[in-house]
Amino acid sequence: MYAGGLFVEDRRRPIAQWFNPALGAAMLVAPETSPEWPVQRFGIFYAPPETGFERVHSSPHEWHPREPRQSPTEQEAFLAAVAEAERFLQAEMSFV
Repeated sequence: MYAGGLFVEDRRRPIAQWFNPALGAAMLVAPETSPEWPVQRFGIFYAPPETGFERVHSSPHEWHPREPRQSPTEQEAFLAAVAEAERFLQAEMSFV
C-alpha cells in the first residue's frame, strides 16, 4: 500500500498498482498533488508500455491534510480511488 522511492523525495505516500504482464501495461492510483498543496488528491493513471502515463478522468478523491481527522481522510480518499480504479478495470474487461 505504501511505496517509497517513487518520487524525487521519499515521502512514503500511498500507491496501488495493477500490472498486466501480457501487455506490459499498468494501472495505478497515486498522489497527483504536491504535499505542499492545501488540498491533496489521488489520481488514477494508465501506464501503457514504454510511453509514460495517461490520467484516467475520475471523481476527485481529495482530503485536507490540515484537518486529518475530518472526513474524507487520506485513507478514505485512497480507498475510494482504489475502488473506482477497480470498477474501471472491470468495465474495461467487458470490452476484451
